[in-house]
Amino acid sequence: METDPNNVTIRKLRQDEESQARDIIVSGIYTQLVTVLGAIRLLIVATLLRCCFSCFWRMYVAYGFLMAIFYAVSNSVWVSVILTAVSCLPAAYGIQYTIYLHWLRARRMELDHLYSWYNAKSYKTGRKFWVAVCDGKVIGTAAVEKTSNTEAELKWMSVLPEYRRRGVGTRLMKRFEGYCRCEGVEKMVIGTSRLQPEAVRLFKRSGFVCTLTIAGGIFRFEKMI
Repeated sequence: METDPNNVTIRKLRQDEESQARDIIVSGIYTQLVTVLGAIRLLIVATLLRCCFSCFWRMYVAYGFLMAIFYAVSNSVWVSVILTAVSCLPAAYGIQYTIYLHWLRARRMELDHLYSWYNAKSYKTGRKFWVAVCDGKVIGTAAVEKTSNTEAELKWMSVLPEYRRRGVGTRLMKRFEGYCRCEGVEKMVIGTSRLQPEAVRLFKRSGFVCTLTIAGGIFRFEKMI
C-alpha cells in the first residue's frame, strides 16, 4: 500500500469495495462506447460488413429511398446525404449498445465476482486487482493477469473523470509494471482503442509501443522489460 500527498492510496481490492470498482469499470466502458465518434465508426463498419455479406442490396435500396425523399424535399444532394446519415445514427447506437451488452455478458462472471476472481487460490497465481482510494472512496482501478510465464496483460484500468490528470493513472501503471518485474514478466500487454485518447497518451508516455491496429481504432500496446 502506498499513499501520496494528495491522499490517494494504491492498494489491493477489498471485498467491500467490489461494487464500487465494478461501477467504475462499467461506467467507463459505457461512456467510451456511446460517443458519437464510436457510433459513426460502428455505422461505417456495419455498412462494410453488410456489403461483404448477403442482403447488402436491401440496405442500399433503403438508403437510396431515404436519400430520394430528402432530395425531393431539400433539392440538395449534400443535405440529402447528411440527413440520411443522421437518420441512420439511431441504428448505429443500437448496434453499439448491442455490442456493449454482449461484451459485458461475456465477462459477467468476472465483473460480478471481482474480489474472488482475483483472489482465488484454487486458480493459478498471476491475477491481481488494485484500486486507487481517496478519502475512503474508490476512484480508480487496474488489474493484471499473466497470460504466460513471460507475458502479462493490464485489464480494467479506469479512473473517475473528476480525478484524472492527477497522476492516478500513472501510479496504477507503475504498480502494474512493478508487479511484472517482480514476477519475471518479460512482455507487458495492453489493449485499448481510439475512444480512449487519455489512455493512449499514458501508455505511450510509459514506453509502450503500438504493435497492432485493428479496424483503424483498436490498439494493442506492448513493452519489453
